[in-house]
Amino acid sequence: KSDFGNSFGFFGGDKREEKINFVEKFEPTFHCSNVMVEGDIIRILRTYPGPWRVYLRSVDPEDETNIEWIEIGSKELTMSKTADWEKQVKEDGDNDGGKLFDYGIPGYREIEDMIKGREGYVPKSLSERASSAFNFIKDTL
Repeated sequence: KSDFGNSFGFFGGDKREEKINFVEKFEPTFHCSNVMVEGDIIRILRTYPGPWRVYLRSVDPEDETNIEWIEIGSKELTMSKTADWEKQVKEDGDNDGGKLFDYGIPGYREIEDMIKGREGYVPKSLSERASSAFNFIKDTL
């Protein structure tokens, strides 16, 4: 008999802390997410047992079908909460207040620093950022 439904509360139950503790026993083996940071489309990847890797989407202006993902940074996986975990997550604006452990996935500010730290970085104009946001939303639908 499976305990899956009871652990995640699909069928009721109010034991939030128990559910969080259960989920936190798992280490992510694969992760891929896309986010928009500073008008750039960013992909965050992790494959077991490696670190979090952050890629910037680069489109050839001559040929918009030519897309390249450039690695701009990485961050080691964090296997346990640090003493100031919840405080730091709240300062970074995480919605759940740091209750659900995220294994140290790079946050917005860390990715922003990776982008701005690249050689030849030039901030995007407001219209460039709006165009990127439109394309990002269009591509995710």
